[in-house]
Amino acid sequence: MHMRTAFSAVMAVLLLAGCAKQAGEGGAARVHGRVVKEIRLVMTNPATVVASYPAPDEEVWIQYGESISPDDRVHTNYDGEFEFDFLRRGEYTVYVYSQDTTGAQNVTPDRMAIKRSFTIDGRKDEIDLGDIVIYERP
Repeated sequence: MHMRTAFSAVMAVLLLAGCAKQAGEGGAARVHGRVVKEIRLVMTNPATVVASYPAPDEEVWIQYGESISPDDRVHTNYDGEFEFDFLRRGEYTVYVYSQDTTGAQNVTPDRMAIKRSFTIDGRKDEIDLGDIVIYERP
């Protein structure tokens, strides 16, 4: 009888561990922010900014946990704002594409990812990523 109880306890622990939810949809947390576009005369020189404004209709991507592919995508609204709702506890990365500001030779000039990573710890967390700045030439 004692062996059966120990076996049942071990199986219960394994079952609960196997059911642990990972980062992704199905929770009550949310993340939001705003994409701002900065216009530079010379992409590699921050001193050449000529304008900065909210970026409407930009694609914003999110990755859940250790996923290597994007898990979801939204577009910014008319004021550059975005949000992802109904997230569970876990690690996340949000990113948006920009023109390259590094000047590196082996980089696609229009596809530099601007990334923000964050953690949701509480069931109803609300994470504000603030402004995510992307870059463009006039």
